[in-house]
Amino acid sequence: MLKRLAVILLLAVAFVAVIPVYAEGDADGNSDSDGVAAGDSPTFQLPLDFLGTIGGDIELGLLVNTGNTEAHAIRINSELQHEMEYFRNKYQLYGRIQRSKVLNPVTQHNDNVTTAKRYGITGQSNYKFLVGRQSVFGRGAYLYDKFGAFRVQSSLAVGYANRVYEMQTNYIDLETGPGFAHQRSSSGVTNTGLIWFLAFNLEQKIYEGSSFRQTFEGSVSLDGANSTFVSRSSITSQLFDKLSMRFSFVARHNSRPEGNLKTMDTETAASLVYTF
Repeated sequence: MLKRLAVILLLAVAFVAVIPVYAEGDADGNSDSDGVAAGDSPTFQLPLDFLGTIGGDIELGLLVNTGNTEAHAIRINSELQHEMEYFRNKYQLYGRIQRSKVLNPVTQHNDNVTTAKRYGITGQSNYKFLVGRQSVFGRGAYLYDKFGAFRVQSSLAVGYANRVYEMQTNYIDLETGPGFAHQRSSSGVTNTGLIWFLAFNLEQKIYEGSSFRQTFEGSVSLDGANSTFVSRSSITSQLFDKLSMRFSFVARHNSRPEGNLKTMDTETAASLVYTF
């Protein structure tokens, strides 16, 4: 699965990198009133202004887990931001594979086996109004975790968002609204019900080339089922050009996991990040 995610991310980077604007003027100024050089055919110019600003990053790193599992893992994460006049879109792709040493009861030796396989995708679109500070949003998320307390967790939500603070690249976003979620546990038990979604997003420049990011997302079950809360903290420091180092900490809380599983899982990672 990680290979598929890597291919998708590389194709996305390639697409962003090759978007050109085919508009060249005549160097000697010999053109007619339409801006077409004498003797040349008109050249089609792509109307790319409506695309807005596209940017993001690809992150690859090692992971140390605590909680229900303790092992080492390889982690890949990519975030894409698309800023337009009336819309603000963001997408996230995530993948992780983990191998741990597990005691083989037959040989009485520790074997390296795959103990975690997780991947997910999140997409959100905000329609901006009132000078772009306030907006309405629609959000969808899907997470598959083969060895987690919940095999599948997906949700859809709509609501109101407010960028309460913005200065250059620094901002604070607040989001809230209703939705519904679907969950399937590792034993196959499913539940679909109403939720209330809330989120807090902060990005703050620390000093030149370094920034701090904090996000918090909560999906509160309105029918007494499992509620999920996720906190992500990261510090990114530029190494050179478009390459950076990122240290991150993720805490995921499930209010009603199955059996004797712990309610809290954490991830601590150090990653290399390529920004485009």
